Amino acid sequence: MHVVRAVAARNALLVELGFKGGSITMIRSRWFLIPFLLSVLLADTGMSQDRAVAVSAGRDGTAQITLANGEKITIQKEPGQVGISESHVGPDGTVGWLAEYKVDGVSYPIAETLIIWRAGKTIRRFPTEQSFYSWTFYAQGKQVAYHVGPLHGELKSHCELHDATSGRLIAAWDGDLESESNRPAWTKSLSR
Repeated sequence: MHVVRAVAARNALLVELGFKGGSITMIRSRWFLIPFLLSVLLADTGMSQDRAVAVSAGRDGTAQITLANGEKITIQKEPGQVGISESHVGPDGTVGWLAEYKVDGVSYPIAETLIIWRAGKTIRRFPTEQSFYSWTFYAQGKQVAYHVGPLHGELKSHCELHDATSGRLIAAWDGDLESESNRPAWTKSLSR
């Protein structure tokens, strides 16, 4: 489908540049544009094949990433990791998931690390000493927002917004996620 759109876009561009019915009637000054524009159009179709389209949990607790071309990539587990949960694919093909760990005294795995992956490598890990409740991509996948807290008895929801690549903290908010008043827009997709 991407190839069909690229060919249609290329044909429309060539008509606009002066190609008519198979004969070239372009002005000389436009010639330098053709290689540049074709490389941009063809690069876009090639990159979309390497874009992640899904993330799932492998039987052994690893993250399994499926690319647009059908290739599957298995991501090695973090030390002590037993599984993954709450995986998301961002609009730019960046993916993320919560790595879960077994904790003494707790009968179920706890999400302690948010892992962000793009273009063949893990680009950022966001650890917490508490537990992740929820997370989401924000700003077209350039940022991640998450809600962390204790396993039980949270008085206020603690939420943070970070740059997905650098990890830089952009904003933090403590409040009631069930209330709509004074709640930042980036917390709207987070839950308790």
